[in-house]
Amino acid sequence: MKPQSLFYLSLGLALVAGEPLSIQTATEKALAGNPRLLAAKLDSVAAQHRTQQSVARRFGDLDLVGQYNHFNDSRTLRPIAKELLPITVLPFDRNQTHYGITWQIPLLAGGALREGDRIARLSQEATEKMALFTQEEIRYNVRAAYRNVLVLRHAVSAAEGFEKALEEDHKQAQLLVETGRWASVDAAKVDYSLQDAHARRAGLQGQADSAQALLAALMGLDPPSEPFLLQDVEEQPQPLSQTGAALREEATRERQDLLATQASTAIAERKKAQAQWSFGPSLGLSGSYLKNEAPSVQGSFDTHELTLSLKIPVFDGGRRIRALSEARANLEASRQRERAKTLEVETQVEDALGRLQASQAQFEAGRAQRKLGAEVARVERLKLEQGSGRVEDYLAARAQELAGETAYWQGLYALQSASDYRNFVTGKGVNHD
Repeated sequence: MKPQSLFYLSLGLALVAGEPLSIQTATEKALAGNPRLLAAKLDSVAAQHRTQQSVARRFGDLDLVGQYNHFNDSRTLRPIAKELLPITVLPFDRNQTHYGITWQIPLLAGGALREGDRIARLSQEATEKMALFTQEEIRYNVRAAYRNVLVLRHAVSAAEGFEKALEEDHKQAQLLVETGRWASVDAAKVDYSLQDAHARRAGLQGQADSAQALLAALMGLDPPSEPFLLQDVEEQPQPLSQTGAALREEATRERQDLLATQASTAIAERKKAQAQWSFGPSLGLSGSYLKNEAPSVQGSFDTHELTLSLKIPVFDGGRRIRALSEARANLEASRQRERAKTLEVETQVEDALGRLQASQAQFEAGRAQRKLGAEVARVERLKLEQGSGRVEDYLAARAQELAGETAYWQGLYALQSASDYRNFVTGKGVNHD
């Protein structure tokens, strides 16, 4: 069975068995089954083979050859040579067979060999670095998607609890109206809040389903028929210790996509050099060893030859000049792309710092809001039961309790994802503090 098939089988069995899916396991599954990452790794393998092909060109070609000819007139079986003159009957025939081996070895190829090897190696390096970057990107995305599902599930759970409480309140409100302790308008307020809670819970559930489908896609799976059993991730990331300048320097040194872009610029430089070398001469060594046979000739005539070929380009209609101009333009374009990537990386680092600061404040606010919401809801509930509270205040307190519970988990997971994002954009590696 193929490894990928084993992966899907193991994951399917785990889900059927009801085993929880931790954030570490989800990340491992994504690294093993994400189609985009698998494609990037295969691109890297293909680049390795291209490098090997380029190196193999230096060894030339050795071929087995065979040829059968039928001419309109009898021709010599082999070229006329001094050694054939003593032969009374020259080897003529209309039907001839020639077979043997030929070889060609490039000695000087106008820079195509040396620069070609350099280009192939740089291309392999760039492809491998992009595969590493894709791996880190998938790692960050799946962890962020995992937390997003958790946030929405906490929101759905809080909304369901709020909805159930309002259902009880709605029943109680009907009894209070029937006994004359409440006006019908107060019961209508509870009813409206209940309907609004239904709509809110349905909307959150739809978002949670979409988030779960995204998590499954990152792991290379179809949307699951049953919800994943996820585990809360409650650890709080370490506070930021490096300055923005240090993080930018680290990013420009470690980001694999930036290093791949730099390799692409180096490729453009080598292609320019290759175009310049094309104006120079080329030198090649070739040879052959053939057996020549015909029906009217007894035995066979062996022939062999060695050829040293020198080629000096003189005129090609301006093709080489245009190729050099193209290489120069491509080199300048590569330098601009490298500059753009550098600016993008620096901007992402600044964005990461802003996210960390904002998410830290959001987490502290969410923690305080959670505590306050629970306490206010408890107090307003007691006041309402004692007859000293207002239904509007109680409903507002219950909504505040729901918002506080949701805000806490949103703040915690936003802080964790912001920490992951900082590590991702600086090239430090996700899940490394």
